[in-house]
Amino acid sequence: MSEIFTGTVDVVRTNFPDEVIAMAHLAPGAPGGGGPRPVAHLAPGAFGGGGTFPTSLVIRLNAETGEVIVGGDSRAGTLRLLNANRQETVTLDAVFGNLRLGGHGTDGDILLYASNGDRTNNGAATIHLDGEAGDIRLRNGDCAEDFEVAAPESVAPGSVLAIAPDGRLHLAHEPYDRCVAGIVSGAGDTRPGIVLARDPRNRGRLPIALVGRVNCFVDAAYGPVATGDLLTTSATPGHAMRAADPLRAFGSVIGKALQPLASGSGLVPVLVALQ
Repeated sequence: MSEIFTGTVDVVRTNFPDEVIAMAHLAPGAPGGGGPRPVAHLAPGAFGGGGTFPTSLVIRLNAETGEVIVGGDSRAGTLRLLNANRQETVTLDAVFGNLRLGGHGTDGDILLYASNGDRTNNGAATIHLDGEAGDIRLRNGDCAEDFEVAAPESVAPGSVLAIAPDGRLHLAHEPYDRCVAGIVSGAGDTRPGIVLARDPRNRGRLPIALVGRVNCFVDAAYGPVATGDLLTTSATPGHAMRAADPLRAFGSVIGKALQPLASGSGLVPVLVALQ
């Protein structure tokens, strides 16, 4: 179609079965005047015998809103994309609400990028659904769940939290606290790959790491921490320490240190393992 339209272009079904015609709804002042007029006959006999006015919309291309509408009026919309060998590799099916990617020798993938991501680089995708490998690849690390936290604005990522009597979480401040809930995800270079129970409307919740690697505040004043040491709560608010007493550690361990901390306090990568 060589003409340019400023309104909409409809592909419609006439009153006669399988007779289809393309209609352009021109904006006022457009070349040829406003209103609908045929721009391409797609089936013999369309608009024949005095012109049968189309009654059922099948496809609409709307230049004003940037929309493509397919289907409706008793006909389900389906979008099929073929490769160079005329084999279908992408299907958007309105009948069953399915999106099918791949097949016929093609690996179907879904790649999601950050706003500043390099869309030409598969490895830069923050989420990669790989149809060939059957993998879901997340660039971020741990699996976390949102919990209600008392005074969340004063709790930093990496802090160790415990369960208060009212069910909310607060900074842990007792050694070997068996009410320990876990570590706030998102400190340092780590971010949660999956966040469960996320409610964007509730600002009083923070993600607590359930599985994976997360950075945690650790205080080595209670004893140097070696790689592989079990960690528990300490008297320093929001900080973990080495679990030196196996009997007291039962039920209060939050994870295993992945790096040493000989002295002082700071962030230490921890493999989450509540027990």
